[in-house]
Amino acid sequence: MKTFTTHRVVIVVFALCVIIAAGVWLLGPAGETRETIVGVLLLSAVVLPVFVRRSMPLTAAVALSAGIVVSALPTLDQPRCSVVVPAALVVLFSLAVRAERPRALAGLALVLAAMVFLGYTDPILDNDGAGFAIFAFPLCGGLWGAGRLARSRDRTVGELAELTRQLEDQRRRSAEVAVEVERTQLASDLDEAARWRIRAIIRLADDAERLLTHHPARAQEAFGNIERVGRESLNEMRGLLGVLRSDARSERPPRPSLAQIETLLDQARADGRQVELAVDGDRRSLPGGVEVAAYRALQHVLTTIQGPEEEPATVRLRYLPAALELEVRGQLSEDAAANAALAVARERVVAYGGHFDASVMHGGRRLIRARLPATARG
Repeated sequence: MKTFTTHRVVIVVFALCVIIAAGVWLLGPAGETRETIVGVLLLSAVVLPVFVRRSMPLTAAVALSAGIVVSALPTLDQPRCSVVVPAALVVLFSLAVRAERPRALAGLALVLAAMVFLGYTDPILDNDGAGFAIFAFPLCGGLWGAGRLARSRDRTVGELAELTRQLEDQRRRSAEVAVEVERTQLASDLDEAARWRIRAIIRLADDAERLLTHHPARAQEAFGNIERVGRESLNEMRGLLGVLRSDARSERPPRPSLAQIETLLDQARADGRQVELAVDGDRRSLPGGVEVAAYRALQHVLTTIQGPEEEPATVRLRYLPAALELEVRGQLSEDAAANAALAVARERVVAYGGHFDASVMHGGRRLIRARLPATARG
């Protein structure tokens, strides 16, 4: 489509020259008509290079210089300044923007030489090549320099865009590697926790079997402990497996954010853990990395919460001007799976430049605090 449009413009320009030549033939003086007609037709050689300046900038500069010379051949004094100067400026700017430095310099030298020739052969300029050069050289050189600056700016912008893309790719790959390491570690800890729970159930079952004959009441209590441990194990496994599924690469969901925190708490409540939410400050959208780190850290911490009805756990978000604070208070499980989940939550927060702390409060409840910067990392 572009080639067709260029060809059409070339045809129009040449047709205009033909029309002008025909007018000169009909109306011009008899003795000078032939030379003038040829000069008008050759003047199109100055205009036509403009239409190939984008695809072939150096060729356009060479053709323009040749056209300036050729268009003067019939009489050596044909007026062409008003056509040559705009065409030369357009070609020089495209040459400076699109050509490498050696080719751009060569094209500039050719056009400047042609300008000197124009000054000596154009009657409008009084055939003063040196005087016209004083005017034309700064004008052409200045526009050529502006084109080089534009080229340098475009190249810098392109390099910055490419660097940004590479950094984004590197950050994405690093996040994927971190998730895989985390999943592997969590799976290992999950296996260890499952083995510990199973051994505990076997030990309780052995005790219940020995007590069944002589101490039925205590045996019944032992069986109740087996049921409790089994239920707790099931809830913990369900929570940890949910974390593993959410990070699966094959079916990865959209990146989570704190806007989905109620859904996360509802999942914890559905698993039998009572959790309450409090928010301090004005809720606002934070950088994506902060949102993901806070969401994932809370997701891991919630798998360790027991949250009985008489002592529900509390989750508090504090939106500070330069930070986000996450605080969880509640009764935490004391086993390998819980410790592994807390370790993963800590890594999530620390990896994003935050601070993580877990301490024991009065009455045996645990207090977990995380603080994340509320600005994107550079």
